[in-house]
Amino acid sequence: MTIASLTNLRPMLAVTDLPRTIRFYVEKLGFNCCGLFGNPPVWAELERNGVAIMFNAPPRSEVERDVPAKSKDYQIFYFNSDDLVALRDEFKSRGVAVSDLRVTIYQMKEFEVRDPDGYWLWFGQETDEPPTVKE
Repeated sequence: MTIASLTNLRPMLAVTDLPRTIRFYVEKLGFNCCGLFGNPPVWAELERNGVAIMFNAPPRSEVERDVPAKSKDYQIFYFNSDDLVALRDEFKSRGVAVSDLRVTIYQMKEFEVRDPDGYWLWFGQETDEPPTVKE
């Protein structure tokens, strides 16, 4: 029996306001919109440097009812960067609320962002620096 390989991961996140989400990811995080479906759009795919995220827009009331805001504290979307400080500076220059930089016990320098729907986006880069936080 042959085992099929997987080539990449493209999460699809349910959002309450697709145009707002597209604006945030494009204008604030530097993604490109590479796909839309529907009129008005109910699905979008955004990409930056080979990283793609899909978004869908089910009825807002269903997202708000079925996806408790607190549940997003347990869903972390983690992005690796080869220049974390420059990425954080870029986001800050675009008006994004970013956390302080931290160095973890697992040898990653990181910062985080919340998107308009409360999804937790973490950005990290491997480092030899000593930890600044105890986790």
